[in-house]
Amino acid sequence: MFGIFKKKNQNKPAEKDEAEQVSAEGLNEPQWYEAGVGNPFNERILDIRTITLNMMATTKEKWISENFTQSRSDNGEKYTDSEIDEATAFPCDIHYPHNGATLEGVVFKSDSMDVKWDIYAYGAWFYFVRSWTSELVYKVHYQNMGNELIFDRIVTANPGSGELHAQNIHSMMLTHVLGRVWPYRIPDELKGKNETDIALYLFTQFGCKATLATDANILKIQLEKR
Repeated sequence: MFGIFKKKNQNKPAEKDEAEQVSAEGLNEPQWYEAGVGNPFNERILDIRTITLNMMATTKEKWISENFTQSRSDNGEKYTDSEIDEATAFPCDIHYPHNGATLEGVVFKSDSMDVKWDIYAYGAWFYFVRSWTSELVYKVHYQNMGNELIFDRIVTANPGSGELHAQNIHSMMLTHVLGRVWPYRIPDELKGKNETDIALYLFTQFGCKATLATDANILKIQLEKR
């Protein structure tokens, strides 16, 4: 069922409209899988790979394509003095194992327009930036404790609860930085929508890194030991 797991190894429009064109014409409908045999998670999961791994991200705006290409050499240092206008700070408590190294520079860099985020770290902050527009969307304060990183504050102007932002950040860290297969939270306003609409929305937000989705709290999801 979830063959991909055999490999080990909302929302307000952006300040800069990405003018993305998306269509699922000719693609198979995503499928739900209940927790249990064949589903490695402890929650019901929507497999959206039929959409997100078979689409090509395109935009109507020439400047976006040019900006994406030009910004592939950006190391993100320019964001260290940046503030997010009309932002709100949300407390969080997210932990990741770490080897103690100091983080400075590129943490993750998009290598195609199907991947929507660049991630940098400088000082005590992670910076989550849209790869198409170079817009700084999230600043996340963290502590480097040596054996782990602790995210304790999220700053963003995006609408939504602090809980949703924390879940989005966690999924991005796991799928982008750590290379894990992990679900993304389906926003409440999309509950009741058809599965293809959910997949298209998550593709616009997280690109081909969004392969799974769920109604459950991402921060409480666990892999089942079987």
